[in-house]
Amino acid sequence: MTYIRSALLINEQDSLNFDEGTIPDAFVFDLSNPTAAPVDSSTIKNKISQLTGGMSLSHHVRFSVSTSSSLRSKLQQVFSADITAVWIAGISDAQQVRDADVEIRRLEMEHGIKPGAISLIPELNTVYPISVLDGILTAVDRIVGVALDLDLICADLVVTNSSSSVDLFVQRHILTDVAMRVTAQNLATIVTNSDIQMSDEKIKMISSTGGSGILTRDADLISSLNHEFMLSRAVSDRAQAISEQWSSNEVATQDEGVTIQSMKRATYLDNLANKIDAG
Repeated sequence: MTYIRSALLINEQDSLNFDEGTIPDAFVFDLSNPTAAPVDSSTIKNKISQLTGGMSLSHHVRFSVSTSSSLRSKLQQVFSADITAVWIAGISDAQQVRDADVEIRRLEMEHGIKPGAISLIPELNTVYPISVLDGILTAVDRIVGVALDLDLICADLVVTNSSSSVDLFVQRHILTDVAMRVTAQNLATIVTNSDIQMSDEKIKMISSTGGSGILTRDADLISSLNHEFMLSRAVSDRAQAISEQWSSNEVATQDEGVTIQSMKRATYLDNLANKIDAG
């Protein structure tokens, strides 16, 4: 279980300054460009340390979908115990997720890391994977969320001269469909921001339609994203109450109409709230 209200996409050339109040929930080192110069784990760790003033070395890495042998080679080049999640952009089916899981697990075992400790976030950017989303979500147990590039998906969906590819009405419907299925698995729905700019209207739309956070290149958005995607006090209090009630008397709680699914959801939200408070 993880929480990502704000994820900052960075590369080796970025030069940014942060303080503790504006640091993103995740730094995602972008290795998805096939023409970019190769980097190694030391380069990434030095960049993360520089950006955070030494506060943290934990980070995510992001690749484009590729063959198993290619992903293995790329992962080996940058792998370290400081990696907490791997993003794979362009996922289109469950088998690609399983292939990525195999390669991550292989490196976990080689480096003495507990299997499953590194999370996986499939990133969808076309219409097709949404049609097989249920299989992607349940393909492996290390998935903690799904990333969704709404702009690219809309561009794939709308092939006429209509301006609907940038219409928030269309994007809201796509996000609603995905978020309902992702949330049912107690996972995060993260929207990828392809452009450096994102309107306040779009951020509000995402937060009110099941989105749990945003991956962005805009460091100036981080503080507002952390605020916008904070769990409401009412939601966290109710989740805590259900979790405590279930723990003290499971039978009585079920008699009062609380289902196992509701309990799992409440436990997930309670843990999420605790991590945000502690973070």
